[in-house]
Amino acid sequence: MDAEVSGDQAAGLQRSERLGHALYGLIIVTATVVAEKSHLEEPIHAIGLLAGIGLVLVLAHTYTGWIAERVVAHERLGRVRRRLLVRNNLPVALAVVVPIVLFGLSWVGVITMEAAYVVAIGFNIVVLIAIGIYEGHRAHMNWLGAVLSGTAAGGIGVFVILIEINI
Repeated sequence: MDAEVSGDQAAGLQRSERLGHALYGLIIVTATVVAEKSHLEEPIHAIGLLAGIGLVLVLAHTYTGWIAERVVAHERLGRVRRRLLVRNNLPVALAVVVPIVLFGLSWVGVITMEAAYVVAIGFNIVVLIAIGIYEGHRAHMNWLGAVLSGTAAGGIGVFVILIEINI
């Protein structure tokens, strides 16, 4: 077997690394929401915390991806690569924006803070499972295999979140 990685393999490795970063960010945001539930009673404080975490994660993921791509390619990133870096942060952005909207609704009195937490955590877990199903389907699994794979991935994500908040 040739020691060099083919173009398709390299693209697959880059894609899997970007997906890993996005899932990691999604898990961190969800774990933070779960862990801070008992500490943050004011919606504005929860909004500030999530906005700060989201900004740091998106900037860190984008910056590290940008640097890594430039180092490997030895050239400036084209428009397609820049778009790809931004698109790969969408799970993290969703994990932050949806809870911020929910906490904003709590702040103006539309829903309770407890409801905002429950829906935010539930939404992020559904996103974890959905990404697993989507990736399973992209890996040419049949739908049943993709659903089982996505559910297992979501379950592992929930397990990691529980470990994260109990450390």
